[in-house]
Amino acid sequence: MRLMCAVLWLALTQSVDAQQQGSTITLACNGTSKLVASSGAELKLDPVTNLSIIVSARSQTVSFLDNVVPITKTTPLLVGFSSQYANGRPTISGRIDRLTKSVEIDWMYENVGDNTHWELTCRPVVPFSEAPNFDRPRAHS
Repeated sequence: MRLMCAVLWLALTQSVDAQQQGSTITLACNGTSKLVASSGAELKLDPVTNLSIIVSARSQTVSFLDNVVPITKTTPLLVGFSSQYANGRPTISGRIDRLTKSVEIDWMYENVGDNTHWELTCRPVVPFSEAPNFDRPRAHS
């Protein structure tokens, strides 16, 4: 198990270059988006392509599109993130599975008919060996 975690993009160690670059990793993702408003309805899957997700260990955030969402949980197998509904923006919550490299994101709107669920498959843009460790706080220089 430990060996697998070391091979994944959120390895237990990182190179000096990665530490100097701010402890971030960029994921390239593709998948689907679907409305989740009504049960039993025939729902259309829409493609999500070429989505960049930036995970920052230093700021403890996950960023994509124009959203910056706080990381709320980290374990050896996942990174969880969540925001609250504010100023007309939806509640966004999701998880990054470190083992399968899958990402799920839920968008919850005031108008429930707009709620959306994304299922993505991602790959790190940098080599696995340069990925930061998100399990422990970084000392600021």
